[in-house]
Amino acid sequence: MNRLIGVKMKTTYGHRLGELLRQFKHDTSGISLIEFALIVPVMIFTLLGMFDMGRYMLLNQKLDRAAATMSDLVSRPSNITAGEVNQLMIAAIEIVQPFNLGTNGGVIVSSVYKNPGDDAEVTWQITGAGPTLPPSQFGGTGDTASLPGGFIVRDNENVIAVEVFFDYEPVFLDTLQNLFGSSSFIPDGVIVQTALRQPRLGDLSTLSVP
Repeated sequence: MNRLIGVKMKTTYGHRLGELLRQFKHDTSGISLIEFALIVPVMIFTLLGMFDMGRYMLLNQKLDRAAATMSDLVSRPSNITAGEVNQLMIAAIEIVQPFNLGTNGGVIVSSVYKNPGDDAEVTWQITGAGPTLPPSQFGGTGDTASLPGGFIVRDNENVIAVEVFFDYEPVFLDTLQNLFGSSSFIPDGVIVQTALRQPRLGDLSTLSVP
């Protein structure tokens, strides 16, 4: 009798164990949790990357607008002083907001003039608006002007060239790149946008005396 009961109990336990194993085998309730755990880091990386990409694109647009505005403002009067050029740089600082041009950027305004028979030359240059001021890509005062390909300055013509710089650093991507060991998605470092415009009312190849 006891032997029969023991066999029956073993059969019952074996049956229950088999049922549990079958349930465990077919139970997929934890798969979604595992998939979620794998996807979350990718989603976070993508969202933060989109944020930095948006900032990068917005900054480039603002720098381009600041350069165009500065070249327009400087080229409007018939004469201009160094102090007036520096005052106009406030406009560039305001345009680039919320990015802080005064801390992380700068502006270079150059006047390019071509005497007949000579190469176009940088006749004056003013820097300001911030501390980030690499050498001008147009050259320094007295240098032969290095102009974009296809841009021609004719004899006795004057051009105002503006460069707006910003030392850009991503907010999140540098950290994420270090964590995942990935390459740079957004170029960091100094960004520059330029604009060239002819004076409207004559020749600005020299600065006026205050």
